[in-house]
Amino acid sequence: METITATENKTAESIKSLFQSSENIRIPAYQRAYSWENKQCSQFLEDLLEQKGKRYYLGQFLFEKDGSTLFIIDGQQRLTTTILFLSAIAKVNASKGQSIEAIKAIYLTDVFKTIEDDQVIFKKVTQKHLISISDDTETISQRRIIEAFNYFETELSKLDNESLDLIQETLENAVISTFFITNKVEATQVFEYQNNRGKELSRFEVIKAYLMHQIYIQSNDNKQANNDIAEIQSIISKTYRYIEAVEGYFTENELLDNCCNLFYNINGNIEAIKERLNKTSDKTEWIKLFFENFVEISHSAKSIVSNKTQLAITNLFFVGNEANWKLILLVLFNKGDNKGETYDKILKLLEILCFKLKLGDYRTDNLPSLAKHYFRKTNGYDIERLYHDIKHSTDFGFQWYWNNNDYFKNIINNYFDNQKHHYNRNTIKFILWQYENSLRVKNRSGALLDKDLYNSYTIEHIKPQNPTDEEYTEEFKKNFLQLAGNLALLTQSQNSKFGNKSFDKKSELFQDTALSSYTEIREHNVWTELEIAERHKRISEFAKKYFDTSNL
Repeated sequence: METITATENKTAESIKSLFQSSENIRIPAYQRAYSWENKQCSQFLEDLLEQKGKRYYLGQFLFEKDGSTLFIIDGQQRLTTTILFLSAIAKVNASKGQSIEAIKAIYLTDVFKTIEDDQVIFKKVTQKHLISISDDTETISQRRIIEAFNYFETELSKLDNESLDLIQETLENAVISTFFITNKVEATQVFEYQNNRGKELSRFEVIKAYLMHQIYIQSNDNKQANNDIAEIQSIISKTYRYIEAVEGYFTENELLDNCCNLFYNINGNIEAIKERLNKTSDKTEWIKLFFENFVEISHSAKSIVSNKTQLAITNLFFVGNEANWKLILLVLFNKGDNKGETYDKILKLLEILCFKLKLGDYRTDNLPSLAKHYFRKTNGYDIERLYHDIKHSTDFGFQWYWNNNDYFKNIINNYFDNQKHHYNRNTIKFILWQYENSLRVKNRSGALLDKDLYNSYTIEHIKPQNPTDEEYTEEFKKNFLQLAGNLALLTQSQNSKFGNKSFDKKSELFQDTALSSYTEIREHNVWTELEIAERHKRISEFAKKYFDTSNL
């Protein structure tokens, strides 16, 4: 193929001149949605304030030109933030009775549009200043758009008129380097070239840029290369929407690693991808299949998260990822084996296995190997064999020596019967949460299934850890203070109120907690070794039954 020569470079443009000279600026569907959070927005504002009227360089922007439309290939986060920032300035100025017609005419129009999924919210926020409640948003990127605008409005409202005018002038006149490219092949070459030279991207973005450029390298037909890239971009668009839908449950890197492990037995990094691609004869087909496989896995993750109201799935997200149960679920959902008695047993076993692994310093994880056997149907390896192998691992561990003297099999009983120090948030919190849910089910008040709510809770000593008005005996400190019976769930905000107050004073505060498990605490006027031992016994008996595998 010919070397690219059609790239047009303008180095001395400003944000204002870009918008004044453009008819349509769009973010392609295959690009990542708005991802900036408070940290990036704060830095954006801080950089502008530091200029104090001096010329500011906002960086380079790469556009693909299609008629009168500029599609942003690189720089969409900064450009989206720029519009949010200028819109916040407009709202602050309007509240002071100042004219905002100039800003509205240039920036707060339909010249710039974000991705289709977020455009309605983006327009309401930037052009109409109608701010929805974040909880009512459909995507995380919509929530981020609202939060960024609210942050800028709050901070900018603190500035006097002169400072506000100065920061607006700094942004509008910010120098930008713009690159205009006329087809998708050129875009992949320039993007891959630029971003191999120090620009921070996610691992998938680096791989995406490299593989899309390889489409150009491997092709002898520009038209076919453009068609192949357009097809890949459509797949990437879906992939990004799926990745956003599972944020907080699966990370992009987790999905990338699991996909590469499952399909190619490699790590999800650019070096491993390059090595595998170099060994492939039909590189174009391999690249297209790679993106198809990744969107397939991402869709399976979205299906899992869509079913997070199922108690068994929610509990897995609560217990943590001590072993890679996520890959097992990705494969089960991918194969459509996500229902039935065997499936239910597998989920419960995975929960128990991950909890048992929390109680020891274990490094081996055989779940990825089992997942790949099942995914590839190695020697007829089906869901029943997968279940039996997970059951064996849950009972006896991944290594034969883990269960010397029945140690792994009895690790939970030993934890409650022989250990006296349960104040480990990573471990006891899960038990106390399940204990709470068991009481709520009995009371018909409904189990707590919200992951954000779970994350907001910490652990509180009922009898304070460092009392100011009492001195504990050594026996009490050794055998009762850190016992599970003396520990309770509490939100982080409530925990700061409780501090090291005595049980008498805490009892008053306990009235404000809505958890069912506090009912049995509020019943007592004193909290001594006896009460702690009784509560510990109830929690212990519950846990032993909850983690029992004999009926699985």
